[in-house]
Amino acid sequence: MAQVINTNSLSLLTQNNINKNQSSMSTAIERLSSGLRINSAKDDAAGQAIANRFTSNIKGLTQAARNANDGISVAQTTEGALSEINNNLQRIRELTVQSSTGTNSESDLNSIQDEIKSRLDEIDRVSGQTQFNGVNVLAKDGSMKIQVGANDGETITIDLKKIDSSTLNLTGFNVNGKGEVANTKATADDLKLAGFTKGTTDANGVTDYKNTIANSKASASDLLANISDKSVITGGGANAFGVAATAGYKYDAASKSYSFDATGADSAKTLSIINPNTGDSSQATVTIGEKDQKVNISQDGKITAADDNATLYLDKQGNLTKTNAGGVAVATWDGLISNSDSTGAVPVGVKTKITLTSGAASGMSVSSEGAGIQTSTNAQILADGAFAAKVSIDGGAATDIMVANNGNITAADGSALYLDSSTGGFTATAAGNTAATLDALIANGKTATMTVASGTSQNTVYSTTGSADFTSLAKVDTVNITNAHVSAEGMANLTKGANFTLDLGGTGTATHTVTAAGVVKDAANDDVYVDDGALSSEPTKDVTYFEQKNGAITNSTGGTIYETADGKLTTEATTASTSTADPLKALDDAISQIDKFRSSLGAVQNRLVSAVTNLNNTTTNLSEAQSRIQDADYATEVSNMSKAQIIQQAGNSVLSKANQVPQQVLSLLQG
Repeated sequence: MAQVINTNSLSLLTQNNINKNQSSMSTAIERLSSGLRINSAKDDAAGQAIANRFTSNIKGLTQAARNANDGISVAQTTEGALSEINNNLQRIRELTVQSSTGTNSESDLNSIQDEIKSRLDEIDRVSGQTQFNGVNVLAKDGSMKIQVGANDGETITIDLKKIDSSTLNLTGFNVNGKGEVANTKATADDLKLAGFTKGTTDANGVTDYKNTIANSKASASDLLANISDKSVITGGGANAFGVAATAGYKYDAASKSYSFDATGADSAKTLSIINPNTGDSSQATVTIGEKDQKVNISQDGKITAADDNATLYLDKQGNLTKTNAGGVAVATWDGLISNSDSTGAVPVGVKTKITLTSGAASGMSVSSEGAGIQTSTNAQILADGAFAAKVSIDGGAATDIMVANNGNITAADGSALYLDSSTGGFTATAAGNTAATLDALIANGKTATMTVASGTSQNTVYSTTGSADFTSLAKVDTVNITNAHVSAEGMANLTKGANFTLDLGGTGTATHTVTAAGVVKDAANDDVYVDDGALSSEPTKDVTYFEQKNGAITNSTGGTIYETADGKLTTEATTASTSTADPLKALDDAISQIDKFRSSLGAVQNRLVSAVTNLNNTTTNLSEAQSRIQDADYATEVSNMSKAQIIQQAGNSVLSKANQVPQQVLSLLQG
């Protein structure tokens, strides 16, 4: 090696090694101070990329676990609300069972219904106000996706349902027959579903919707509903009694009935009107002792409960019961009237509601005491089937009698009566006189006026067949009917098939025809229609509703439009309802809905708990894998640092020696 001064190669070599060693020592110190093996991509480019992907997964899975726990809380909140709804339904069911027994008075049923309504209102309140983080969980159908993974699509869905009295099919649920169903406010979507076409929007933001709706054909009842007080209907044919009602039918708004006369009414037709049709039934209140019980009585005499039409039985004490045990018999009218301590009301009657009040040309007159509109002829029928009446001969004093089904006539106290051969009146003397019967009374040539009383005592019942015991009318050729009263419904039946003129209370006269099918025709024989209750010649009508700026739907006068449960549009906020059919079944179905929903929430909670456990396990394993790639091995790094420090010290010492080599070359010049 040449001896030079300008370039100290040994020093340069030593410096280079010292720098390398210093870099190694710096790396070791950096790793020891940070705890990471990879502090920048230059430390391990591939390792840094892998570790960073692990970081994404770990952070995503950690958040997913938190999401899943939030989902569990949502399900728990929803289930808690459902538990309260279930408690309310169970109470409603308990009250319904209580209301189903016949021991309840009307006041009891009203009190029960009040609590039922309160419980249903509470169900609706819980539904509308139960929230999780501002989200209503029971107010509408929907779903909530819970992200339970670090990647797209890794979700668990919580199905949410609207749960209120409407979705539980308990709208208008009632046990006392006086319920109301709240109609919902109509929306623009409701109008579109009903066939309305969206029109223009004005400067105030009001949009019109138009549709053409068919008017229903008018019935006789619709026609009669349009007349005013004191209006008179005159007939151009025979009414249901087979009599030309030339005197007309006069409407009385106070009693909402029509009065008319019918002279020479056919007795067979009269019987047909008085007697019920097959399948007719009516509600009645049966009083046994001091206990009132509402029932339905069918035309064939079968008695069922008014609330649910369940079969009733007569127990050994003569009480009506739903319990079929202990040798009880199915309740029938014949069975009931054999119990002397019972009173029925509202007899099974045909829709023609009349009161017969006058005498017949043949010498026999049948009438009903008292005023008012009757469902049918209300006869006082005793336990043995006889009916009570008063009879006057040739306008004389009335005699209280009893008429048996076979036509035999006795005194009110049951003693025998005879027809006096000379006067034609009643007598208790048998000698030389004829036994009193309906046949004998009709045949004796005298004018007999028979008035049928309306029974009110505890020992009497009303005839549920309307006039089953008036078969004696068949022996009379005709019956004169004067000052009779008939309801609008009955009037519709009486005028079927008859042309008649309707006097519209001084505003003019319109001629209409009611066909045998009950269809109304005008003077030109065209169909007559009903438009919002008024008679119209138009088969259709144009309807316009308006969507206000706030979304409310109104008519032209500003009235709010509602939608009924069956999808009809109306201005009425509520719809009247009757007692709920099969109320316990309806409640069982509602409870079943709650159970099914709660089960689904329980299942999703279990899924989310499992997801959280799995997420935590995965996060732990990924963190360990990331640590092996990214974290510093302190044993190795401390060793590397110690080694570098020792080499650094040695290098510094050697560098000092190397720097002195040119000094040795100078010694050559000193020689």
